Amino acid sequence: MTKTEQKYKVFAQAYVSNGFNATEAAKTAGYSENGAEVRGSKLLRNAKVLAYIDEEMNMLAKRMRDDASKIYYELWKQVRMIDEKLEKHEKSSDALSVLDARRIVLTADKNNLTDRLRRKERKLSTLDGRKTESKELVRELKNEISDLYLEIAQIKEEINDMKEEYSFSNRDALWHKDWKEILALRTAILQDLFDRSGYKDVSIRNFALVDAQIAKLNAGGNQEAAIEQTIIVSNADQMQAYLDAKSAKKAGDDHGESPDSSSD
Repeated sequence: MTKTEQKYKVFAQAYVSNGFNATEAAKTAGYSENGAEVRGSKLLRNAKVLAYIDEEMNMLAKRMRDDASKIYYELWKQVRMIDEKLEKHEKSSDALSVLDARRIVLTADKNNLTDRLRRKERKLSTLDGRKTESKELVRELKNEISDLYLEIAQIKEEINDMKEEYSFSNRDALWHKDWKEILALRTAILQDLFDRSGYKDVSIRNFALVDAQIAKLNAGGNQEAAIEQTIIVSNADQMQAYLDAKSAKKAGDDHGESPDSSSD
């Protein structure tokens, strides 16, 4: 590469990176400051310089696509992380609900057994164990009371064991405030993704319109359809305005005049 070509390349790089200021790019390339404006204008008409600019633009476009891909990846990664956290929260909530139901049933069983125990103990206290006719009944009551104490102890033990299950299941549960905040964060990230994709403030009507136009694009494939596709992706309202204008033009053509022409 010659020295002149090197200056052309430096100019092209500076021109693309500085926001397309030809005068400043000429200065960066080493041309005289006094004649930088004229030199920059001339360089923009040089075929080799333009080729270098195209090369730099292609590289810039690639970097932008790569950066956009990284941003999309990171945003979707955050959404997936939030979804995993919400899924764990749902599973935790379900497990806690089951535990609560079990605890309520066990507590009710314990209370019922305790009531039965108290009634039998009261009945036992009214019997005279010295009487022959009461001895068998006393023995039966004592056995039943012993069994009831055992059942109650087993239920209490099961309820105590549930504390560990509560602790484990509650590990992934979110407080209501945290749950609302994480949902708001997810919504904000998704809105950012939609905005970057050109679907900001798109209504249901526009989505239906987009679907209809995509079907036309798939059936057509001409240059005009490619323009429509760009409009779809960028802004649905712009696309509607474009289609309205196209319909008006067609109607004018059908009457042998353009939609902008006025009758005498």
